[in-house]
Amino acid sequence: MRTIKNIFADGAISFTPQELIDFEHTIKDCIAEFLPFTSYSLFFPREEATVIPEPDYRAEDRELILPLVFQGKMLCFFIAKGVRLKAPATAPKYIMALAGSVLEKLALYKKAITDPLTGLYSRNFFFGELEQAIEQVQGCLATGSCRAGIEAHHADLTFSGTFGVLFLDLDTFQPVNERYGYLTGDDILSEIGRLLNMVCPKYTTVSRFANDKFAILVPDAKPRACFQLSEVIRSGISKLSFIDDVTNDTIRVSGSLGYVCYPQGLEGAQFRRTGSEQARMIVRKAREAMAVAKAQGRNRVFGYADILARGGRILEVLPMNRMSVSLGEASGAKVGQRFLVRAPKVEQKAAPHLFKGEVVLVEVRDDIAFAEILHLGDAAWNIEENDRLKLIEGEESLFADMEETKDDAMPSKDAATKLYRYSEFVSWFSEARLKPVSFGLTLIRILDQPDEHAEGYQDGMDQMALNVAKLAQGAFGEKATGGRYGLNGMIFFQEDVDRETLMERCLEIEKQADDVLGIKVSIGASCYPFLNFDRADILDNCRKALEHALLLSDPRVAVFDSISMNLSADRKFMDGDIYGAIEEFKLSLLDDENNLLARNSLGICYAQLGRFEEARHEFETVVSLDKKDVLALYNLGWANHRLGDLNSAEKAYRQCLKAEPGHVYSLMRLGSIEEKANHLKKATNYYKKAVKQPGGERMVFRSLARVSYRQGDVEGTREYLHLALNADHNDHQAMHMLAKLYLDQGEDPQIAEVLARQSSALSPGVDAYWDTLVEALEAQGKAEEAAKVAARAAG
Repeated sequence: MRTIKNIFADGAISFTPQELIDFEHTIKDCIAEFLPFTSYSLFFPREEATVIPEPDYRAEDRELILPLVFQGKMLCFFIAKGVRLKAPATAPKYIMALAGSVLEKLALYKKAITDPLTGLYSRNFFFGELEQAIEQVQGCLATGSCRAGIEAHHADLTFSGTFGVLFLDLDTFQPVNERYGYLTGDDILSEIGRLLNMVCPKYTTVSRFANDKFAILVPDAKPRACFQLSEVIRSGISKLSFIDDVTNDTIRVSGSLGYVCYPQGLEGAQFRRTGSEQARMIVRKAREAMAVAKAQGRNRVFGYADILARGGRILEVLPMNRMSVSLGEASGAKVGQRFLVRAPKVEQKAAPHLFKGEVVLVEVRDDIAFAEILHLGDAAWNIEENDRLKLIEGEESLFADMEETKDDAMPSKDAATKLYRYSEFVSWFSEARLKPVSFGLTLIRILDQPDEHAEGYQDGMDQMALNVAKLAQGAFGEKATGGRYGLNGMIFFQEDVDRETLMERCLEIEKQADDVLGIKVSIGASCYPFLNFDRADILDNCRKALEHALLLSDPRVAVFDSISMNLSADRKFMDGDIYGAIEEFKLSLLDDENNLLARNSLGICYAQLGRFEEARHEFETVVSLDKKDVLALYNLGWANHRLGDLNSAEKAYRQCLKAEPGHVYSLMRLGSIEEKANHLKKATNYYKKAVKQPGGERMVFRSLARVSYRQGDVEGTREYLHLALNADHNDHQAMHMLAKLYLDQGEDPQIAEVLARQSSALSPGVDAYWDTLVEALEAQGKAEEAAKVAARAAG
């Protein structure tokens, strides 16, 4: 873990061997500014020096051995080779002093990025690392090169395309400060920092976010890994105890944690935000999950993705069968979603007698929503504040048979807009949709809104909704039935309408609303019949069409189609539902066989599952329709590459470079083909071209190091590996290669051990990493520990 341990012990800053290894490349660059040398290495003495040694210049070997000293303590030796000194008797001491100033600069840097109380990273440093992680994922998604779990250890690009953020907040910590004093509170926070430092893997970034709040970035983590680490942290904190020196009281603390994964935690237009904005949105979502954990009893873990399904609660019961709930747009809530309501202490079993009733969201704001009661299980069992919500999946209601709805019965209309209330509309619609041979459903959202906190906000929204509803009724005809869809929307049902006619009418409404009323609207619609969707699917399709429309520029109008299904399938892909995404991409192509984006995405899904023949077929089809489709050309080369057809792969990569000369992934793949053929100069040229492209440094330095080593250039190899680790601190392959380099060159095996441990922790499934760790331990005479590691690796 790249957290910093005990750097403010007794008010002084210190460096651990691990930190010096992390800073090795920086130390080398700084010393090179005043001491020319051809190669170098670090050496850590086995025993701590009681007397600071003098620098030693060996003229016959042109080697200068510099003790690196900080705050009167000798940390290690910097061994510079190929050194020529004009004043060998006096210069080494001056050079040693300059080397000490390098450590002072590093200490200032460490202080700037570190929380002094806990020794963890600062909030600002955490956000910097988070923004870099977002950039890495975006580059991965843009090229379709994320390959979670597909023989990743055989490839250069091993990033899975996801990461997790954990947010920890100590429970009821302020009363501890107030009763026992802030110094005691600080001691507890310091111990929490040590615990996090101990239990979090080495490759995570752990920060003290603010006061008693902490944030953790976990690279390559999926929801299960985030939950497991959160549970380890929660359990560890709950086992801590502290004795107050004054009262002799035993103090115990607990913590609530929330977690979210990227990119799964964002959707739609949120990906258009800058990396900095996305970083703050992700942290906010992790905090929302943490808040749910607190609301459900504290000392527990909750995932952001689970908030909508089982994290909602009733905030306040309002008149007219309405209530406010804790779900908002930020947690994925949408108008029309239905929930079962249960008391807080009732277990969630799918039986009607355990639920109080069913509610539907009729208005959704950023952090809260408003719901109306659809069904009550028992009139004597009231819905109350803090009751829990469980999202209903599908169309079936546990309470549907408890009330009879007459076919011709329509509820009373809303006085303000002359539209039916949504809860009543949807109950009517469940019957009305069964009659016609064909029908259409349209959702209209008003985008212009008055200030939410201004006086008259409700009246202003009602008036806009009324005006737009009149326009819509005129376009759809008198037989169309309309309902309120939240405060800023409406829904209309029409019989006997096809997609083309519905699109024309929606475009007319959008234009008239803008031209006549000066109101911007977005419209999503869907029709029945369509493909193999049944009548119950049309409302959900309509919602998907509205999400599609909101992503468009003017006119923001969409009738559920191939592109709408693309967007829905992309969401399933990001959520890890590859098979669900495949089915939806297939439906998209059934609607429009020339939808190249859907075909590309379908090919990527097949490749994710290791079905490369099917993937190749999809990419070939795209290229036959568009010979300059960069995504398809690269992925076609990749599929051929995985199938062992290197000639076809090379051809596709070259075509990709014709379409986009700086395509970094194609350059890398061509380099790997040349490297495999032992054409090392050609491989180096491709890699050097790739490293100049945006994002190339994160992936290509390791490949250049590998080629340099095969060419016998040890110092070039070392340089490239350090550059690789500077670009990506969690590059476990670069760590392993550097560890092997130290061992193969007979240099300090202690450094090799540190690097080997890190690479094994990052990727424990690679046997070679454990073998190198065993070798490094044996080189230090740690036979017993080496045997234990070997046994663990074998097990």
